[in-house]
Amino acid sequence: MIMQRVAISSAGVFVACLACAPHADAHRLDEYLQATRVSIDVDRVSVEIDLTAGTSVAASVFGWIDTDADGQLSGAERAAYARQVIDSVMLTADGHRVTLAVNGCDFPDRREMTEGIGTVRLRASARLPSAASGRHVLTYLNSHRSESSVYLANALVPTDNRIAITSQRRDPAQHMLTLEYDVAYGAWPQVLLLASAIGILSLRRNTRMAL
Repeated sequence: MIMQRVAISSAGVFVACLACAPHADAHRLDEYLQATRVSIDVDRVSVEIDLTAGTSVAASVFGWIDTDADGQLSGAERAAYARQVIDSVMLTADGHRVTLAVNGCDFPDRREMTEGIGTVRLRASARLPSAASGRHVLTYLNSHRSESSVYLANALVPTDNRIAITSQRRDPAQHMLTLEYDVAYGAWPQVLLLASAIGILSLRRNTRMAL
């Protein structure tokens, strides 16, 4: 049953990616494309954001990062911009906001960016309360530089076969993605819990008899 749900989820994610492909191909020179991939685990969510500036806006984007205008991107400038982007993201899990931490970032050089072939790649993650068995909802909202950006957002197929994504919903601009997913632990943890309870009761009974 779990594998069936995973297969259905995988097909859904694949179809969603195909649906978004024309938007990526139609990326215009005057747009700042922000493409996000969301990965869900039982106790963690990870996001990867690729930001690609069209040639008409690349100089402006580079200037947002190169705050001292020396034509180079220092480590501090890269870290500050990565934090700025992630701070523009609101992530909620079952109605509760969670905080993303930056895990890594890669930046192109000025030439690559101004030619429209350079992509800023950011990685971030957040801890989640360990999800109980059942239905859960995760909402991702990216508002970074909305005045000049276009967005794509998709969920990756979970690597944990206890998790099955059942629904992906996006607003028309795709800067918001809402995921519904099921967590199924199966019967084995329940058997262990029952065995543990029986063992405790048996131990107490034997102790009373010994007294």
